[in-house]
Amino acid sequence: MSRDSYMPFYGWLLWFGLMLFGGFLLWQYGLWAELWAKDQTHLSAIIVLLLVLVSLYLGRCAWQLSQQAAAAETLSAGLLKLIPQQWEGARWLETHPASWAQEHLMLVLRQMQVQGKGAPADSLQARLIERVHSGHSSGWFLSDLMLRLGLLGTVIGFMLMLGSVYELQAEGINALKQLLTSMGGGMQVALYTTLAGLGGAMLVSIQCHWLDRCADRLISRIIAMSAAELPA
Repeated sequence: MSRDSYMPFYGWLLWFGLMLFGGFLLWQYGLWAELWAKDQTHLSAIIVLLLVLVSLYLGRCAWQLSQQAAAAETLSAGLLKLIPQQWEGARWLETHPASWAQEHLMLVLRQMQVQGKGAPADSLQARLIERVHSGHSSGWFLSDLMLRLGLLGTVIGFMLMLGSVYELQAEGINALKQLLTSMGGGMQVALYTTLAGLGGAMLVSIQCHWLDRCADRLISRIIAMSAAELPA
């Protein structure tokens, strides 16, 4: 079993470590405290918490992809070492631990036994793609959700700014100072939530893109096994 099988998890671990280091730098310079104090809606804190939870979930998906890649590599090595006298069809595959690769090869073998070796496997390949991508595909939805939460904070911030203008009744320099203070608070809400939403969505999207690339490599490996390494 090569270390390349665990590249999905190693890549995610490296990226998550960089995120933690960036978060430590923000804490070191007091930006977390400022974000909490200036954002009246606390949407920024919600987005940051969601970012941490989604990243941990994607880490679990990366670990699962790595384990499945290692299982596929082990199964492929076993198929290459087989001699025709040892091949007993589905019985040989059933002796191996359950995995995405083993399950797909079992389905391909049964289709070959029923419809012949040249039977189309498009439906099985589509099933494999959905199975491999299903774990982390929700990460894209959560990335979009964080972006929308940031835009919601932007709208709320501008509403606070406009509300301070409509509520102004006094005149003079003091009233102007009060107006600018209220408008500044609304602008801070808009900017901080927008920054948190864009940043969180970008960080999650990078992780999802990495897992998509790793999932595509695993799918290609399993399809190649079913096409070239599966005994007739």
